[in-house]
Amino acid sequence: MTLDWVDGHLDLAYIAMRSGDIRADSSDYALRCVSIPALVRGSVRVVAATIFVERGADAASQAWGYSDESDWIGANRAAELQMSFYEQLESQGLVRIVRTRSDLLDTSAAHLPRLIILMEGADPIRDASDAGRWHARGVRIVGLTWALGSRFAGGNQTGGRLTAAGIDLVAALDSLNIVHDASHLSDASFEDLVANTRRVIVASHSNARALMTTNERHITDDQVREIAHRGGVVGLNLYGRFLAVDRAPQLADAINHVQHVTAIAGSHAVCALGSDLDGGFLPEFAPPEVRGCEHYHVLTDALAARGWTDDACASFAGKNWMRVFESALGDG
Repeated sequence: MTLDWVDGHLDLAYIAMRSGDIRADSSDYALRCVSIPALVRGSVRVVAATIFVERGADAASQAWGYSDESDWIGANRAAELQMSFYEQLESQGLVRIVRTRSDLLDTSAAHLPRLIILMEGADPIRDASDAGRWHARGVRIVGLTWALGSRFAGGNQTGGRLTAAGIDLVAALDSLNIVHDASHLSDASFEDLVANTRRVIVASHSNARALMTTNERHITDDQVREIAHRGGVVGLNLYGRFLAVDRAPQLADAINHVQHVTAIAGSHAVCALGSDLDGGFLPEFAPPEVRGCEHYHVLTDALAARGWTDDACASFAGKNWMRVFESALGDG
């Protein structure tokens, strides 16, 4: 079965800065598997492409880094570089940045990957009044924090609740129809997000905590239910250490996470793909059968072998993300 794919989480700009020119295939697939040609070969039509800027003293010396949560200037500089990279790809005719529903649905250049810009960690946003600037640049999904926490929310490594500034930012994002990404929120911040917005929430690249450990990086069953209730999506992360505990991942582990999320949600409309390939882990840490964008069909082949219908497989491959994106994007 040939399917069009949506990947709900790829750090394309970060990968290009750290691992090489994604406009061409890697010369060493052990170091990088993601590229624009690979996306095209894999029929990956839409990608949630991140602006990911890393916080910390070591990271601050890198193009993608900034020093600490108070370093808005550094975070903004790094984010601007990544946004400019996406705009350059678009000007070169290699991708299309999705800003409106019409952009999303326009298949007149179907060979071009369409990018939904996802800001993974909101430190590049100065405050609630600054959210409109990033919306104007093309950002359509925002996670309030990466793992280490931000000025707005507690991260999965740090714990903590939404701050007052975070609550204000949630309201500003809602006013702009920007989708909330909960993947790196602490449990307490997830609860606060739920309490402060009625809009859709996604977890762009999170796996089932019930199959892993108590690490807050993984999503709980109650969080899956909340996301499902709001019409959101949970994206399967292909990082092996998020698929299996203390052993190498297998394809069956990835499918078990999909099956679990689907069972908890009570619907095939919730689980999708948010691969995070090359996003801080080498290809060898993905299941051996899925070490590249052109291998995504292996996932739906495996789901079909477990009894999933063609329609359910198509929902996982792309329809679930497309539903969320169509609902969130304006007609502009």
